[in-house]
Amino acid sequence: MIIVKKTLLNIVYNAIYQVFLVLVPLITVPYLSRVLGPKTYGIYSSVNNTTQFLMVFCALSISYIGMRTISRVRVTGSPQDLTEAFWGLWYFEAIAGLITIVLVVAISTIFKLQYWNYLLLMVPYLISAQIDISWFFQGLADFGRVVLKNTLVKLSSVVLILTLVKKPGDLWKYLLIMSITTMMGSVVFWFDIRRYVGRPVKHFYKYRETVRAIITLLIPQIATQIYTSLDKPLLGYFQSSTQVSYYDNAQKISNMVLGVITSISLVIMPKMASEGAEQQKQVMKKSLEATTFLGTLFAVIIMANTKEFIPFFFGQKYVPMTALMFFFTLTIIMIPMGGVFANQFALANRRDKDYAIPVIIGAVLEIILSSVLDYFYAAAGAMVAILITEFVVLVLRIWIVRDAYDFKTVFADIPKYFLVAIATLALGMLMPQLISSAFLNMMLKSIIMGVVYLALMFMMKLDFNQDILALVRKIIRK
Repeated sequence: MIIVKKTLLNIVYNAIYQVFLVLVPLITVPYLSRVLGPKTYGIYSSVNNTTQFLMVFCALSISYIGMRTISRVRVTGSPQDLTEAFWGLWYFEAIAGLITIVLVVAISTIFKLQYWNYLLLMVPYLISAQIDISWFFQGLADFGRVVLKNTLVKLSSVVLILTLVKKPGDLWKYLLIMSITTMMGSVVFWFDIRRYVGRPVKHFYKYRETVRAIITLLIPQIATQIYTSLDKPLLGYFQSSTQVSYYDNAQKISNMVLGVITSISLVIMPKMASEGAEQQKQVMKKSLEATTFLGTLFAVIIMANTKEFIPFFFGQKYVPMTALMFFFTLTIIMIPMGGVFANQFALANRRDKDYAIPVIIGAVLEIILSSVLDYFYAAAGAMVAILITEFVVLVLRIWIVRDAYDFKTVFADIPKYFLVAIATLALGMLMPQLISSAFLNMMLKSIIMGVVYLALMFMMKLDFNQDILALVRKIIRK
């Protein structure tokens, strides 16, 4: 009972933090989209996503390896084992980060790459990946500490952005603010580390085993970044920075919501790593239902509000990206569903190859599709490429671990969620404007759609309904 309550509490902590991460861009994105404009914002998108790709080489997938290792060691090992696991794993991160940063600085300054001066401002961002040890606290299931410290850092970045960034020429200030505050977010975790581990050890942690895991996971991490980060610079190569801005901003709202939904995976993974096979099957079924419920609900609400939301949130200059944002919302459904089988199951059970294969195939497919579609169809082509890629990756993730679960049992109610979502979307699209205020009208429409979705769910008599009722009863009792 205590373990269940702790897991629920961790989900709540993560959900609160992810909601906060959603609220921060709701303040900064409308401001920046107007202050910087589509062209300058497109430059930021290219630089930022290039940096995200480089961060993979700083982190070496230690976040995944470290989280599952620490979650096991805290249950089965001694304090000394925990110390050796922490320091021995971080050494890989530290050395890889140093090499990556030196190469980036040297190549950027010598060859004067496109936007090289902006790329140098992102070096603290790379340092943040090098010194990031949040995986240690996540492995300990100490999510409260992770949430509190990162919230304070994010708040400081908002204040600095609103105070210092006033015009397109201030792009360098924005990059520096984001870069330094992110680095500080990693630094603060080191203040508490001595409470959990002893002095640094003199060796790596299970060197051969860890190197094999790093290589196995680094390949899919690179592959994932190819179609989630390098898609923007690739589009920028074929098209203007304005098209990159439309493409990137069209994804932003979906990515914010994805953070909330995928936070479930972040909490469930350490739990899955310490559970037996039968318990894992139950956790998988419940988690898939929860992610499908949240994904379809948020997706249809965003779709129904897209036309009104874009001029209200981003400004009139971004109206051409309306169709992009509408269809990008499908990723809110596909990515979390795939995460149940990849992050929660495959990684938790050390089935690293099963985790790797779908994203490697996805990366190859994305490069091929983008190289053709970006050139001829600009941002719309890039969107089609990413949607096809995400769908293929989802199917492969479900198929590749099919030996670990019963398909009919796990997916019994999933088609019903899609029927409910389609009916709710139809209502939202046909609903007239009820209030003259765009903001209030979207709020009212979203509430009505949410109520209708839940009503249809209970009419369908889904298994997950009982979990919702049980959660409501607990909240009322407290």
